[in-house]
Amino acid sequence: MTYVSDQKQETAMDRSEYQITIALMCRDFLFQIENDPNFINENDMLDRITTAIIEEGDDDLFHLKNLETHLNKYESKLLSLYSKNPNSSHIDTLYRRAISLRDICSDFINS
Repeated sequence: MTYVSDQKQETAMDRSEYQITIALMCRDFLFQIENDPNFINENDMLDRITTAIIEEGDDDLFHLKNLETHLNKYESKLLSLYSKNPNSSHIDTLYRRAISLRDICSDFINS
């Protein structure tokens, strides 16, 4: 009986740690893009969302769903910038990173 209870508690802890890992990965992305004036508002919101996940946790996935939606905004804006600057490897890298992070959020939410 305790084994099942311990297993559920361990699974919840693993999920919580994974959420924090996702938030930290997004903060790393933020550090890569924070000096770009095109993303001032997005960066502020990304900082708020990731801080909430790290400090408060996210049992009901509210913040993680917001994070996924917010990464969609980065993706769209970066794609637009890339279409204007197709030779920019920096924008391409940021675009691919935003997609990857969004996919990680989506996979976690849907698991």
